[in-house]
Parts: sequence; structure tokens; C-alpha cells
Amino acid sequence: MGNTLRIFAPMLVIGVLTLGPLAYYVHRRANPPVAPTPTSDIAQEARDDLTQRNFTPLSASLESLLNDPAYEPVPTQAHTLLLQSAPAFKLTDVDGKEWTLAQQLRDGPVVLVFYYGYHCNHCVSQLFALDKDIDKFRELGVTVVSVSADAPELTRERFKQYGAFKFPVLSDPKNKIAQQYEVYVPNSKPDQEGSLVHGTFVITRQGKIAWAHCGAEPFTEHRTLLHEVARVEGR
Repeated sequence: MGNTLRIFAPMLVIGVLTLGPLAYYVHRRANPPVAPTPTSDIAQEARDDLTQRNFTPLSASLESLLNDPAYEPVPTQAHTLLLQSAPAFKLTDVDGKEWTLAQQLRDGPVVLVFYYGYHCNHCVSQLFALDKDIDKFRELGVTVVSVSADAPELTRERFKQYGAFKFPVLSDPKNKIAQQYEVYVPNSKPDQEGSLVHGTFVITRQGKIAWAHCGAEPFTEHRTLLHEVARVEGR
């Protein structure tokens, strides 16, 4: 009996080690990972953030907003891509549909927004603000698009919880496109997160970056964006 146990014991261990990963794989296939449930109400926190910033949706007509001589638009920041060709990219939205910058520019200018992701309430507040003023951008013929490293399935889950936006939200795995627009700097250590800042860019229909704003806080002065688009469009 003792000899039998000594013979079969190693075989039993090998069997457990072999079947363990297989059982885990089968479990993961049957139960795919889902987006983690946030511990707080991101949507409410985003609305609160806009209140603290004294954000007010644009209520005047587009014509009056553009022709008010008393308004002074926020000047562009210095950026190495300013007046240069915007880096081309092709990313997917929450439904896996491909979105291409070059193709979209055929319809007119683009306002491109880089945000941290749905884990950041003041980043999401920028998307809420854009959504409130989206009709003004559309009236001017502008496409608004937002980009983060969030996976499409995570954003799709948040849309189910808080509602979708009226503009594309694209997935930029590992911030590859953000790096091209110089709003992300990877860490020299592969296991460490890089440095990401908010970025808002006005891109002309000719594919040139006409205006840029990057920094620790999201840009919500939409009237300036409208003015910049009108300027490059000759309106």
C-alpha cells in the first residue's frame, strides 16, 4: 500500500498542476471579466465638478456667440504640433466601429479631446460639458471626438450606467495616440504608469492643428473652441 501511494502521489500532483490552469481557463471563458463597478456615482461627481467650475451651457445663438466683440477667446498654448499636420489615427468606438481622423476631416473640422478615462470624475465632467453644448458644435459643422485608454467594453458599461454621449468616445490602448499628440509620456520602467495630461485640439479640415490646450485641468471654455473653428473656417 505504501509503495502504491509513493508511485501515484507524484502523478496526482502533476494532474492537479495540469488541470488547475485548464479549469481556470474554462472558468474565464465561461465567465469573461466585466468592467469593475465604480464605488461612487461618477456621473454625479462629474456634475458636481462642473458646478464647482461654474460651467454654464451656451444658451445664446451661435451667431451672437461668434459676433460678440466683447468676448476674448482663450489664446492657444505653445505646442510643437501647432500649425503642423495632426497625427493620423484609426481607433474603435464603444461598439467596435472603426473611426478614422482622415475620413472625418472630409466633413469638416474636428475638436479632439484626450481625457484620463472613466476613473476620473473631473475628466468625465469635460465630456458632460461637451455633451451639453454639442448642438452648437454641430451647427458650426464641427465633429467632437474624445479619446482615452479605456477599453471599449468598460466605456460601454459606463454608458449603460450613466448614459451615452452624443459624440464618439474612442479607445486608445496604452495611450499610443495620446503619445503622438504629446499629452502622454511613457514611463522608462515598463511596469510603471506614464504621465498623462488633458489635451484639447482644434484640427482644421485640411488636417492642421490650429489651436491647442494641454494641462492638469480639462478645458471647458467651449466658446473659445467655436471661435477658433469659425476663424479657421473664415466665418
